[in-house]
Amino acid sequence: MTENHGPAIDRSIYVMPMFVNFVVSDLAASEALYASAGFVTLATIPGPGGVPSLVHLRREKYQDILMTQGVAVRGSVSVSFAAGDVDLGEVVDRLRSAGAEVAGPLDTPWFTTDVTFTDKDGNAVTLTAPRMVDQAAAQAWASDQITGDFELPEGAGAPNWNQG
Repeated sequence: MTENHGPAIDRSIYVMPMFVNFVVSDLAASEALYASAGFVTLATIPGPGGVPSLVHLRREKYQDILMTQGVAVRGSVSVSFAAGDVDLGEVVDRLRSAGAEVAGPLDTPWFTTDVTFTDKDGNAVTLTAPRMVDQAAAQAWASDQITGDFELPEGAGAPNWNQG
């Protein structure tokens, strides 16, 4: 699967600071489903007899999923990715057409709009996007409500949750 429904995919090989492993019962069917969310197949690694043993998917830089075939434990793996510059409504339509369970788009109390889809093996992916119309309110809320042991870049005011 190499169809892309979003920004240009960085196809370079780099050290992945984080990735998720999904166990799926059918690699080809899972590739097709994830393609509907904008993922492309970056690499396929053959196993014994040349049958694929691992499929490496990527949506945007540092949004990597490694899939292996096996018996999945439903609901054991979930991951969230920044949605990027995509129309979440269109993503929902493509995912539903591909047979995914989809929740959303839903507006969250923390000023994002989220779409969560679940593949037939129970692996869940959330695509999250800041609600741009609410950025001033989000920054004011964050300044008043969020505490922790973190530092903001020099010269920054309230956190800008659109950074990424």
